[in-house]
Amino acid sequence: MHQDAIPGFGTDMDADEPARAGHAVRIVLTVLAVVAAVALVGVIAAGAVTASARHGAEQAQAVLRETNTIATRFVKAHKASDLADAKAWSRLDARISDNARILDEPAARLSIRDAGSLKDRAGKANKDTNTLVSAARRALAIKQEADARESLAKAVGEATKLRDGAKRDDDTGTAIDDLTTILERAAEPGKDVTVKELEDLVSRVEQARKTLEQAIATQAEHAKAKRAAEEKAARERQERERQSEQQTVPDSTPPQQQQQWIPQYQSGQSGQSGGTGSQPGNGWSVPSPSDGNGLPGNDPGL
Repeated sequence: MHQDAIPGFGTDMDADEPARAGHAVRIVLTVLAVVAAVALVGVIAAGAVTASARHGAEQAQAVLRETNTIATRFVKAHKASDLADAKAWSRLDARISDNARILDEPAARLSIRDAGSLKDRAGKANKDTNTLVSAARRALAIKQEADARESLAKAVGEATKLRDGAKRDDDTGTAIDDLTTILERAAEPGKDVTVKELEDLVSRVEQARKTLEQAIATQAEHAKAKRAAEEKAARERQERERQSEQQTVPDSTPPQQQQQWIPQYQSGQSGQSGGTGSQPGNGWSVPSPSDGNGLPGNDPGL
């Protein structure tokens, strides 16, 4: 049977064909839109995951940077000789160098896998750094305590020697007693004392020793002044004794005899009453003094 003879077959079916085609196109477009949306969601999700991984790596780097700064400051403040364990120093120094390389990695440009790896390495490095810093601090504390105890023992020995050799008197008595008191405390400081307490004991012992040294110096000055006064008094006493001896010893030089002229008197010379005294052999005479009765006076030389 010819299709033209079939009622309703030709015209109606031809009229519905464009509608069916448009519907198919819409279906295809919808599917494509869904696929695109799914792909976009995947891209966005992947980007978010990458960004999250990078952010996590950056946060781990920030924590490590802070810890590494503390470690670096510790290293700068001290040296290997400050630690009881030299290996603690070398391990920490090597860790700081490795941290610097981890901190230099550009987390913002890494892939998800690389960012995750950086985060893990930074976290482990931070933990190791904290452990090594703690070990170095313990080694430092041990060394500081040992040094403080050694300094205290030395100070006690020097102060004890000074005290035992000091002569007690008014100048040194108090200083000796004060030093003895602190030495009794410092001789056995105990196991539980801190480094600060040990250092304080060292300071107190040294101060007491210096006080005694000053007292001994004052004692020496007083002794010197006393000796000088005694020597001066001895010299003055000797001088007085010498002068006294000179005054009591007679002069051994005989006194010089003064020559006196003794007049001689002769009588029988005319022209003179009571006689005259004459110098023999010279032809002249000297009247003798009168005592008021016309007689010659008594001459002490006769």
